[in-house]
Amino acid sequence: MANEFEIKVAEVKINYPELTQFGFGGEGEIRMEAVNLCAEWLLEHDGLDRRKTINRSLSSYGLKHAVERDKGIYVANGEFICAALALGYKMMRPKHKTANAYFNTRNYSRK
Repeated sequence: MANEFEIKVAEVKINYPELTQFGFGGEGEIRMEAVNLCAEWLLEHDGLDRRKTINRSLSSYGLKHAVERDKGIYVANGEFICAALALGYKMMRPKHKTANAYFNTRNYSRK
């Protein structure tokens, strides 16, 4: 039986069919273990204390690299996007076509 977060991930996949492992408009299957790692990282760094506005200084691509540095394992851009959406972050996509997204995350600095 799926847990609540897995159900949210399934909803994200239905609501954003163009979201793939590598972001919007790419290809590849989103891996649940990577989504879980990204969600864990987001909860560790943002918790539930999120910005009210979209943070356009950090894209999903930059944030996925922060996850990789902290967790020591590769995660894909689309997997980070999926985790953020499943956790209820607000998203904005750039006006020009890109695989990336922006979220209402706080600024992240390396430890």
